[in-house]
Amino acid sequence: MYLSKLKIKGYKAFNSEFSIRFNPGLTVLIGENGSGKSTVIDAIRLLLNEDEYGRVGVQDSHFHKQMSPVQATSNVQNIEVNAVFSALSTEEQVAYLPWLNESDSSEAFLNKKIANKLNGRGQFDHSIWGGESTLGIFEWDLLNAISCIYLPPLRDAQNKLEAFRGSRLSRLFKRFKPKKDDEAHNLEKQFKAFNKKLLNDATIINVNDAIKKYLRESLGNVLGQDAIIQFSEVSYERIVERLRLLFYPNISAGALPENFRDISENSLGYNNILYLATVLAELEGLEQSDTKHKILLIEEPEAHLHPQLQVKLLQYMEEQSLNNNIQIILTTHSATITASCRLKSLNVLALKENVNPISTLISDCEINDESEFFLERWLDITKSTLFFAKGLIFVEGIAEALVIKELSRIVIKEKYTRKTNAKTLEDFGVSIINLNGIYFQHFMQLFKGYKILQDGTTFIKTPHLPIRSACITDCDPEKEKKPHPKGRCKCGNPQLYLKEELAKNSLNCRLYSNLKTFEYDLAMEYRNLIPMIAIFNDWLDTTGSTQTLITGWISDFNTWSDNDWKTRNAEKADISFKLLNFIENSQNKKGHKLGKGQFAEKLAYKVSTDPDSFTVPKYIKDAIIWAVNK
Repeated sequence: MYLSKLKIKGYKAFNSEFSIRFNPGLTVLIGENGSGKSTVIDAIRLLLNEDEYGRVGVQDSHFHKQMSPVQATSNVQNIEVNAVFSALSTEEQVAYLPWLNESDSSEAFLNKKIANKLNGRGQFDHSIWGGESTLGIFEWDLLNAISCIYLPPLRDAQNKLEAFRGSRLSRLFKRFKPKKDDEAHNLEKQFKAFNKKLLNDATIINVNDAIKKYLRESLGNVLGQDAIIQFSEVSYERIVERLRLLFYPNISAGALPENFRDISENSLGYNNILYLATVLAELEGLEQSDTKHKILLIEEPEAHLHPQLQVKLLQYMEEQSLNNNIQIILTTHSATITASCRLKSLNVLALKENVNPISTLISDCEINDESEFFLERWLDITKSTLFFAKGLIFVEGIAEALVIKELSRIVIKEKYTRKTNAKTLEDFGVSIINLNGIYFQHFMQLFKGYKILQDGTTFIKTPHLPIRSACITDCDPEKEKKPHPKGRCKCGNPQLYLKEELAKNSLNCRLYSNLKTFEYDLAMEYRNLIPMIAIFNDWLDTTGSTQTLITGWISDFNTWSDNDWKTRNAEKADISFKLLNFIENSQNKKGHKLGKGQFAEKLAYKVSTDPDSFTVPKYIKDAIIWAVNK
């Protein structure tokens, strides 16, 4: 069995009912700040009566408050948390019979409701029940058989691993204690024997006698109390509460016990891993007969860990979830962890204005095997930011990524700055993602929200990430073609079928294309050709071997610079075509080709320093507006 679904209503950030799904093994909750990741973790803890010390409380601030311009008012009458457990085995179905779904015995329900009203003891009344009816008798043993452990963010691992009552280490020892009610544990026997030996030690005898002397003198033999020096920990529970965890920097060095050091001398990151190791050991030590399911909740495991350790830890947790049948649900802001885990492990929470966040489990999305394989190998630390964005612009290559970032400033200034004071895509939470190719069909499966059945004409809705996505791609006609607005050419880009398909069927995704290529279309736009020619001329070797490639270029430059290029489409297309070829083939005095990447770098700098010299092509402007969604 595993926790497959959770519904939350009236709790913290969630006003109306919020629903989220989980994998049976590892689920990684990601999303921007305020999207509800921590609230999901807290709701699970609330339902299962679990925090680090087994104490769960509800405060007035936990009830959702409707924010108004004047004040925040508490409108909800109840907090409701409902869980679905799936894939129950035959044995588990027998054990959880009162919780079972009447129409599907492989599912079980657990529910909790907390009224927004204090009782006579100053507490909020709550009710908890299993199954679909609130009238049944609730058996606490069934709830207690679900073992849930929570690890908070930025945890103080050193303090949790110190010796004290209820420490994580002492809890671990108690899990591993043999179940022998009548016989004392070997540790207890050894401590009792050691206490007897202490009474024969000369130093202990002297200290005992000195204390008794002053007790007699101060109170006398009638009123005085007796005292003795020895170890007070004689029970197994008290002994393990005084044990401390030490560390040594190298696990394979074969260090002697006296070489180990106090964890106060260790790094915060490694102490966090020590802490996690004790928790996993505790879960592994649970008796199967007493525990039907194990859940580990972890917030921000990346705390104090460098990227390589984050990856290693993530891989280890994936293995633990599979090998030891532990359901692990963690939250993270780490792009490293996001890029390292399996795609289907991710659950993306996205904020929507004035409504509950939306949760999407990637394993529910209709992603074919080929696309899943491609996406998992394509994702890296920088590209995984697509899961945290409010809007996305997918581009083919580095040239578009560099220049469109600067062109977006022009669009935002024209349309949004006066109203929103925004200046960049980052101000809207929009990211540009460079695909280094035309792989749009793979990525759109995450966002488009529909699937085409085998008949090729039937479209059905599918789960998807509710993030506005714009794809910018080239038309790519035949190489020698010189298209212009009144003389378009047939495109050769195989991805352009998505343009019409997305427009008809997707709420979030659009594809935008041009006349030929990015550089060509940018030059075709009014005002852009002159500064682009100037960038090329500043770089060009006019005396070297490229002279033959640019016959007439220098002599015509002054004429081209003086032209009004607003309407002369055919001539402008001819010059834009020459410019594109020169960028791809010319070299400077050092014999280096300019190339699209280097030209884009110089062009992006020019746009950033002199934006008034440029006009943004319509297809790029439309893509930016779509992704910004304002």
